[in-house]
Amino acid sequence: MLLREEEYSHATAILSGMEEKTSLFTELEQWLEETYGLRVYDYFCGLTNAGRPRLRLLLWDRDCAGKMKKGANPDERKQRRTAEKFAALCVRYKMHPAYRRPGDFLVTYDTFRDEIQKRVLRECSGEIKSIEAPDIWRVEILFDSVHVFFETDEQRDRHQDDSVCGSIRKKLDAIAERHDPFGAFADGVQCVFTSRQTLDEKYDGSMFYYTR
Repeated sequence: MLLREEEYSHATAILSGMEEKTSLFTELEQWLEETYGLRVYDYFCGLTNAGRPRLRLLLWDRDCAGKMKKGANPDERKQRRTAEKFAALCVRYKMHPAYRRPGDFLVTYDTFRDEIQKRVLRECSGEIKSIEAPDIWRVEILFDSVHVFFETDEQRDRHQDDSVCGSIRKKLDAIAERHDPFGAFADGVQCVFTSRQTLDEKYDGSMFYYTR
């Protein structure tokens, strides 16, 4: 689920130390760290489309969220334990009346890192799209990754073997780093190298089909 603007602003304010954590949040944070080895960056109370109360915990990335799953599905035991803990905290601190019984709400997980990455790439999109390198036709930012289109497949393959793609990666990493105060790009920008030829032959020249 995408974070709303006010949710993102609140989470980044907590991360940067500009927003003070409530006692409930601090205790929830400590419990998740001790119980599952996970850091929670924020939490949001809201409703599902069906109107059921829902607790959304903001974890760092998909790997962290995966620790709260069993295979492809949520780990029901972990969800239940988390709901019980959150309900007890709501009772103790007299907060969130709709969440004081663990069976009354759903627990889900959102990820923070990819949201930061998407926003950073959007912020510096002009710099990214103006990168110059041999045989580049187009540079597109798609979600939390950058797609570099050469003119032909042959050029793409050749530049993956020579220094061109490596040079592009370094330029993208340097741009992102200047706009990334939270270390979301510590492992570098996710780059996809492709070609106009592939777009034309496999996707009828349509970026819409390419992104599906």
